[in-house]
Amino acid sequence: MSLIKHKNSHSFRGVLLVAGVYHLLWGLSVILFPSFFFTLSAAALPSHIELWQAVGLYTAVLGLGYLLATGDPIRNWHIVFMGFTAKLCIVIWCLVSLWIHQENSVLFTMLFVNHVVWLLPFLWILYNVYKYPYLLDNEMIRMNQFAVDELLDMFTTNKGESLAEMSMRQPVMLVFLRHFGCTFCKETIMNIRENKDAIREKGTAIVFVNMLSEKEGMRILQEYQMDDSVYVSDPEALLYKAFNLRRGTLSQLLGPAVLLRGIYLWFTKKAFTTYKSGADVYQMPGIFLLYQGVVIKQFVHETVADNPPYLELATCEQCMPAL
Repeated sequence: MSLIKHKNSHSFRGVLLVAGVYHLLWGLSVILFPSFFFTLSAAALPSHIELWQAVGLYTAVLGLGYLLATGDPIRNWHIVFMGFTAKLCIVIWCLVSLWIHQENSVLFTMLFVNHVVWLLPFLWILYNVYKYPYLLDNEMIRMNQFAVDELLDMFTTNKGESLAEMSMRQPVMLVFLRHFGCTFCKETIMNIRENKDAIREKGTAIVFVNMLSEKEGMRILQEYQMDDSVYVSDPEALLYKAFNLRRGTLSQLLGPAVLLRGIYLWFTKKAFTTYKSGADVYQMPGIFLLYQGVVIKQFVHETVADNPPYLELATCEQCMPAL
């Protein structure tokens, strides 16, 4: 069950209900009375009427899909996307045909309107589907603002120690990674590998946080010769939200500067982008220096391509006397 309910859920269901009934009836009419629309428009019957009935069958099945999607329009967005894509392609084909053949028959106009009328309602649903995870993101951040201490005590590392316990003993640099297939997360791991000795000399522990399981996360870190890493698995991204790390916008994830720097890293560090399932690819990263349960320093990325000052972040001036 979702944490929040979309304010337009009833409207989405209404659109899909009307679309489902309309397409189902339209498809059945073509299957059962294939000559009706041709007679209505005074157009010649096609030589293979079965092909026209097949179009009706496809439309009826699509209508059933829309009706099924009314149960949860957000979760069943794939059906809406399929319908939108099909209708967009047909509308483009109609426009091209109109341009080339100057087609203006009643049947042609009916087919065009039959598809173009649904583009905006379906696009409206798909846009809200895209925005919905951001609403959930904001709600999770709001809920976790009051539970940071509890979460630090609840989350344990692969070494069996809670983050709260670690931070009471020494400064802890929490390194939140997006997903291990991200070019910039690969760069982060490489940079920390190069600076880990200098960071540890400052008395600061390095803890990686990611959404993959502990076993899978450690396996990938070992590929980077980081066998001695301390790792925390956060599959629900609760820690991310507790530290106010949000989902990135398209400009933060795929802006021109991001793409250019990503290409640069491909050539210089061979940090090619790959896909890793099990993590939210929209999630933004961040680095926090934690001591005795309090955030001493932080670096919250404005874009995923930002390169944090690792050694500066690892230095805890307030902690030096205690160390």
